[in-house]
Amino acid sequence: MQAKSFSRYTLYGEQGISVPSEFVHLERIRDRATLHEWTIEPHAHPQMLQLLLLQSGGVTLYGEESAQRLEAPAQVIVPPSCVHAFRFDAGAEGWVLSLASDLANDPRLVGLLADLRQIGGSAVAASLRAQPQTIERLAWLLADLSQQLGQGDVVGPAVLAQVALVLASAAQAATHKQASHSANGHEPLVARFRSLVEQRYRDHLSVGQYAVMLGTTASTLTRATRLLTGKAPAEILHDRLILEARRNLAFSGASVAQIAYALGFADPAYFARFFKARTGQTAGAFRRERAWNSPPTA
Repeated sequence: MQAKSFSRYTLYGEQGISVPSEFVHLERIRDRATLHEWTIEPHAHPQMLQLLLLQSGGVTLYGEESAQRLEAPAQVIVPPSCVHAFRFDAGAEGWVLSLASDLANDPRLVGLLADLRQIGGSAVAASLRAQPQTIERLAWLLADLSQQLGQGDVVGPAVLAQVALVLASAAQAATHKQASHSANGHEPLVARFRSLVEQRYRDHLSVGQYAVMLGTTASTLTRATRLLTGKAPAEILHDRLILEARRNLAFSGASVAQIAYALGFADPAYFARFFKARTGQTAGAFRRERAWNSPPTA
């Protein structure tokens, strides 16, 4: 019998719909949350990136690692394939912007979205209480974008530019740094490495094998990732495995052994040691603490 897993949607509750490469959707939080009694169950959007802007009320974000309470004003960036869930306060207000991941990687936007590429595979929440200009900018941009999309605008240059400005502002707020225009040349290599890790992390390739696939050397790749992320390539690989392990432990009914095999580990006992060494707790303890529907810890 197959273990129950989390759902994968385009928009929440809408299964089996492909996402066009220039898909953009914007709605009020209440439009969908009220249909589900203000609770959005664990799910993922394999082909979409989302930005949630909370303007009033509160929400509990359930991610792979923890449950996090947010009070307005705040934002959440949800990368593609990230498993997440929300419990909103009744009456919470704000926006949810959804767009095709292909659009976020559009070559026309690369220079504007450098900060977005620093965000990993987990949802990233940020309070905007100390950033009043950011919340005002995002609120205005999203309200204006809603009018444009409501008038039937296709994703032409004007809409694309506005979406890019929204994402750039949100990413800058999430990474707590000013927009960077560094020209040291390492960004493309690290971006390609992260993309390759996303495709192949279950294969447990060595850093040297990744370097060959990227047309570089292991030492060059290591210098680039350390400079831009503060981590060696192996740490990034391990982080991605731990992220997927947490995702499945928190949101699926698969056993620890099933999760280990699905992540490419030949020995569940080795996976158990790997998980504890990287997180400081056993897989079972993590599941008991973070499983969906367990009460969030303070």
